[in-house]
Amino acid sequence: MAQAMAVFARSKRPDGDLVMTRFYHLLGLVLLGVAALGFTGCVSADEHKRLQAAFDQARAQLAESEADLARARARIAELEARIAQLEKGNGALAALMKERDLLAERLAKLEADYKKLLETAGQQPALPETVNDLLRKLAEQYPDLLEFDERLGMVRFKSDLTFDLGSTEVKPRAKEALARFAAILNNDLIKRNEIVVVGHTDDVPIRLSAVNTMNPSNFHLSTNRAHAVLKVLRDNGVKEDRGQAAGWGEQRPIAPNAAGQRGNEKNRRVDIYIKATTVPEGIVVSTPGAARPVAPRAPRTPTTRPAGGGATTPVTPSHPVPVPSN
Repeated sequence: MAQAMAVFARSKRPDGDLVMTRFYHLLGLVLLGVAALGFTGCVSADEHKRLQAAFDQARAQLAESEADLARARARIAELEARIAQLEKGNGALAALMKERDLLAERLAKLEADYKKLLETAGQQPALPETVNDLLRKLAEQYPDLLEFDERLGMVRFKSDLTFDLGSTEVKPRAKEALARFAAILNNDLIKRNEIVVVGHTDDVPIRLSAVNTMNPSNFHLSTNRAHAVLKVLRDNGVKEDRGQAAGWGEQRPIAPNAAGQRGNEKNRRVDIYIKATTVPEGIVVSTPGAARPVAPRAPRTPTTRPAGGGATTPVTPSHPVPVPSN
């Protein structure tokens, strides 16, 4: 009986584990019951088995509770370790986030500066302002014939007013405008600049005839018109070593060609680009003398002649001369 009371007393000690406390209560009650029955001497076999089963169950619950406690304590230790690790890493994380914010601010500033540079570059004129002013006035004098693109440094002549249909002969009024344009090209500010003359057509095919053997295709027509314009400029004092001519035919439209109609007049044009010279300062370029008169001869395949003279090269529609971008 004393042993049972001792067990019962231990079961009431607050050891911090609720499960263990409840187990000891149960075990104490079982032992008290066994002791009481022992004093009376009236313990039947069935009652003894019942008490033994209850005792065994209590011991099993004790073992299970101890295992649960061990797992819980291990999990708590693991979580505490992770919390400590996270707290330690918070400093590094905060530093990385601060660095990221600084880089984002720097990137935003760089993008703003880059955009400003692009806008500034796009506003820079291709030619001196004095020359731009002269070309603007020229365009105002011939608004129906030509236009001036200040950004590209390009003067565009409308082919419908510069040539007759299918012709490469420059009209008188266009010759007058080209003569004034040549005077601007000879201005001291751009007298070394090069001139690139580029002819264009619409997509309407050429109709061959007995009088049109020189232009069997739109490419030939655009190239020969460019040469005709360049010749007028040279006749008005533009040095031969400054200019070159090319043709793109219908390959470079600036507006849609109307299907089933007479192309688009915007695409029938001659563009003249004023570009910085590719000849270094101090280099003298020889200029061939005036061409000698030649006896008339039968029409032949149109040719191109390099700016500095030399042998002629047959024009072939499959190899248009590319125009450098400005």
